[in-house]
Amino acid sequence: MPAKHEVYLEVGTRRVFAGAMQWPGWCRSGRDEDSALQALVAYGPRYAAAVGRAARGFKAPADVSAVRVVERLKGDPTTDFGAPGVAPARDERPLDQVELKRLVALLKATWATFDRTAKKGLGDRASQGPARRRA
Repeated sequence: MPAKHEVYLEVGTRRVFAGAMQWPGWCRSGRDEDSALQALVAYGPRYAAAVGRAARGFKAPADVSAVRVVERLKGDPTTDFGAPGVAPARDERPLDQVELKRLVALLKATWATFDRTAKKGLGDRASQGPARRRA
C-alpha cells in the first residue's frame, strides 16, 4: 500500500482548508473538513500536471483514504474570507539542501506552468463581470 499523503487542516468558522505537508501549493478548501479533503484529492491530478516532472514521487490519491491528517490549525478571518491564512508548524523547520533543492524545483515548475498558461491567453480579452446593457 502506498504511503499516505500527510495533510493539515486549517479550520475556520465558515471554511476549511486542506493542504499537503510535502507538496506546497496542493491546497483546497471546503465548507467542512470532509469537503476540503475531498476537494484536495480531486485536485491531485491537476496539481501533478502543474508541477510536472518536478513532482518526482507524487502520486495523486484515488480517494480520501490515501490522506492522513497530521495537524489541525485554528483558522482566522483570512480562512473564512477564502484564503489559507495559517501555516502549519512544519513550515517553520529548517531545510536541508536536498529538500531545499526539491522545493525550488517545484516552485520553478509551477511558475513555468503559470508562464505558459499566461502566454496562451495573451491577446484574449478578459471578462469584466456580467455584461450590462446600456440604455
